[in-house]
Amino acid sequence: MARRIWAGIVLATFTLVVSGCGCERREWGSGAVGGALVGAAALGTTGGVIANNVHPPFTRQDSDRGAGIGIGIATGAIIGGLIGHCLFDPEPASPAPPAPPPVAAPIAKKLVLRGVNFDFNKATLQKAGLPILDEAADMLKANPDVNVEIRGYTDGVGSDGYNLRLSERRAETVKKYLVSRGVPASRLTTRGYGKADPVATNETAVGRAQNRRVELVPQ
Repeated sequence: MARRIWAGIVLATFTLVVSGCGCERREWGSGAVGGALVGAAALGTTGGVIANNVHPPFTRQDSDRGAGIGIGIATGAIIGGLIGHCLFDPEPASPAPPAPPPVAAPIAKKLVLRGVNFDFNKATLQKAGLPILDEAADMLKANPDVNVEIRGYTDGVGSDGYNLRLSERRAETVKKYLVSRGVPASRLTTRGYGKADPVATNETAVGRAQNRRVELVPQ
């Protein structure tokens, strides 16, 4: 009879505690251990007292004492462990929210590739300008929906017709390099503007070097 009573207490306590506080999400730890020790001590004593007085005329039953204490300790450990687990063991930390997707750097209305210049009467890229073109390629790859026109320019020396053809060759050179860095050729068009729209004076060597340039213009 006593065993059935204890079993009913354990089952009722387990159902109440688990359903009431979501213990299944908690991690087993020191709360369960402490609760089990306290419960075992408390109900072990209680079990001994109950076992000694369970039969009429409520006299001490030494033969039942050991069993009562054992059942009380086991039951108390289970109940106390459950309560300690649900009240004091920590809940698992919530997973960190996923990082937001990277935002592509926007492309300006006109990207002047400053530092990407050409020697006089040449359409060959200078090594000093390659890192700038690498950066432009990365920007274009980060903005896959943007198409650009590559505009080539010259300084003011020479005829219009010659400079127009030279500027077209410079634009094509830049296009070939960007394609080699992974930018689809279908997104790139080229056009030469000759010596139009200078960004510096053509009266000095420094100014003419700045005018021998390439610009990227989103379409």
